[in-house]
Amino acid sequence: MKPEKQPFSQPRRRRPAERSVRAVSLLLCLGIAGGLVLPACTIPRPEAAAPRPPRVAEATPVSFPRTYDLSRPGARDFRIPQSGCFTCHPSDGKGISGKIPPLAGSEWVNGREDRLIRILLCGLRGPVSVSAVFYPGDRSMPAFGRPGFDWSDQRIADVLTYIRAAWSNEAAPVTPEAVARVRARVVGHREWTAEELLRIR
Repeated sequence: MKPEKQPFSQPRRRRPAERSVRAVSLLLCLGIAGGLVLPACTIPRPEAAAPRPPRVAEATPVSFPRTYDLSRPGARDFRIPQSGCFTCHPSDGKGISGKIPPLAGSEWVNGREDRLIRILLCGLRGPVSVSAVFYPGDRSMPAFGRPGFDWSDQRIADVLTYIRAAWSNEAAPVTPEAVARVRARVVGHREWTAEELLRIR
């Protein structure tokens, strides 16, 4: 006797309520997973702090270049203030083409000390020729021996001794006594011109 065939079984159909429950469960799972993953992707990470710029030191006096020989007679170890020579003259002594005459190799620096003392005490205005190069004198040199700067005889002697011995210069040192003698002669004198200085004998 043949066994009876089982009637073909149809797949069980889920009721609408069951389908809704499964859909809600699936959405909840995706939502939880998304809450864990998305923030890590969408929240921007704090940017690395920008490096701080190097701290700029306050203006300090300029030391002598090493070319200055402190063992020479009359030489003293001191510092030139920022408001002095290097405000206009480059520290390499070469000057600025067409504007600021050089100090290195200058006949004015290496020549007669009394003329140089007069320039520092009273200032210089107008055109000047240095090492056969003409400078129109658009900028006047200030008077360091007058109120405002009021440099002492010792400081002027120090500065002039320095520029007469630095770089390629090899002139004799200047003493404070020499500065004092010239100062006594030029009291109240206005700024010198190159023409006036060259007439001094």
